[in-house]
Amino acid sequence: MPGPSTTLTARYSVAPLYPVHTDGRLWLFEHKKPTTGDFTWGKNYQVGNGWQGRVLAGPSGYMFCITTGGELRLLHYNGAKWDPIGGSGYAVIGQGWSYSSASTRNRISVDEDGVIYTLEPNGELKAWYYDFGTNQWAVLGALLDTGFTQYNAIVATSRGVVYARNAAGTVYRYHIDWWTNATATWVQPTTQVTTGWQNLKNLSSPGGEVFYAVDQTSGNLLWFAYNPVTATWVSPAGKIIGYGWNNEQDIVAQSNACSRFDWATACQSTGPKDGGAVITRLNQVKKN
Repeated sequence: MPGPSTTLTARYSVAPLYPVHTDGRLWLFEHKKPTTGDFTWGKNYQVGNGWQGRVLAGPSGYMFCITTGGELRLLHYNGAKWDPIGGSGYAVIGQGWSYSSASTRNRISVDEDGVIYTLEPNGELKAWYYDFGTNQWAVLGALLDTGFTQYNAIVATSRGVVYARNAAGTVYRYHIDWWTNATATWVQPTTQVTTGWQNLKNLSSPGGEVFYAVDQTSGNLLWFAYNPVTATWVSPAGKIIGYGWNNEQDIVAQSNACSRFDWATACQSTGPKDGGAVITRLNQVKKN
């Protein structure tokens, strides 16, 4: 099975970004150059109200909303409207998800496949996988690693890839290698991949190891991209692609808008194409 490609592609030529205002209004902004980081935008419009708590964007229009009471909700936006799920506008798929406070909201993220990663208070990194096709949890709290107490934020991106940031702004890259050998392995970093991220907030990824973040001082929206094959950053300092983004509660990107893998196996709006493979590799690397 091939690993990540040096070539980064965007399936629909845009990356949907969802800014969430503090009053709960949800918007959709189309970044038209997610593979190059050009300051070029398409449409933007409001798509919802009442999005309080913590908002996460998954793949292919799937969205997660964690209420201030800890309820985890699943929703789906098809590009024009919200689809009914379970006879309602959303499905409740979990309780006790405490990620809406300032101290915890940076400790949860979603990768290209829709895997949710959580950084627990005790330093455990866990993975959760809700299968959109079967409408049930397939992996619940798989323990991937321990000793993450030095990190204050994580951001998931490409398939099985998680970046972790410490208080000094140093960032480390962890990943699941599921292409080198028959059995997937969890790979820990030997050194950092970048520094200077201590002043960034609203970290999110559209997949493919592309990142969006807001500089807390200037309010600028920044674009970063890392090539895992060459181990280099396209723009180490980040490209400015927006101004005045400092007052949003959340800014999240559709998690599979970009990729370095074959689109034939990517998650679709109807569910995952290789959900079984995702489950297999998570079970192969988990420690519990």
